[in-house]
Amino acid sequence: MSNFDISNHPITIECPNCHFKIDVLLKQVIAEEIIICPGCRNNIKLVDEGGSTRRANQEIKSAIRKLIKH
Repeated sequence: MSNFDISNHPITIECPNCHFKIDVLLKQVIAEEIIICPGCRNNIKLVDEGGSTRRANQEIKSAIRKLIKH
């Protein structure tokens, strides 16, 4: 468990064009990947606004490491 990483956790987003629900991994958001909507085939650029997803992932991993040490 010391290597717990939330970046492999799926989240659901909505296509801004057709509102199709799409499951993506947090690591795709962190990498700011471009995905294709299965509903309308539109390209969607995932954006990690201000690096908040990356920072949250690092903070959670750090907190878990601290818990395991205690």
